[in-house]
Amino acid sequence: MTRYFYKETGMYIDWDQIKNLPNIDTFIDVGVGPDGTPDLYEKFSNKKLLLIDPLDEAEEFYNNKMKDADAIFFKTALGEKAESLKINVEENIGRSTMLDVSDINFEGDPIDKRTIQVDTLDNILSENDYGKLGIKIDTEGFELNVIKGAKNTLTRTKFVIAEVRHNHESFKGVYKLHEFIAEMHNNGFVLSMILSAKPFIADLCFQPIVDLQ
Repeated sequence: MTRYFYKETGMYIDWDQIKNLPNIDTFIDVGVGPDGTPDLYEKFSNKKLLLIDPLDEAEEFYNNKMKDADAIFFKTALGEKAESLKINVEENIGRSTMLDVSDINFEGDPIDKRTIQVDTLDNILSENDYGKLGIKIDTEGFELNVIKGAKNTLTRTKFVIAEVRHNHESFKGVYKLHEFIAEMHNNGFVLSMILSAKPFIADLCFQPIVDLQ
């Protein structure tokens, strides 16, 4: 039997629900990290993949592991506007963030600080028609910024899976959960699935309300 709730860690995990995601033409992975998102790459293995991440380690993953996929890599961070920012690179590369980590989420000082370029998803996709889109966002506290820079893109999007911060301020000045949900609602999306819930984060799936009626 599938184990959904993990008593030892207080985690709820049910990624099997991705089988219920709607059909799309292109899957966009925002925040690839050093290992990508294998479950979603497998789910959409016959679709075009757009991988977006500012770090060298993510580019290495793309070059080494995605040779056989119909995939394009964009070496940039995403946000609300085009700019240059500093990113704190942590030993666990997947935790690298453009924000300052709060005490409750602290695992050690950054091993590096790099200047990176930030663009908007709307800008990146403006010159190409990728059809119906599905998006995953895992940007360590910058998820709301990504959404604010994707208003045009969301009109063609069938789902957004976001690793959303909740309950505790795990990054200094990070958005509140209600702010993220309100922004999604303003773009016509409602919460449709909870894929995981952990002490500081929850993987939430949003879909256009018109598709669920």
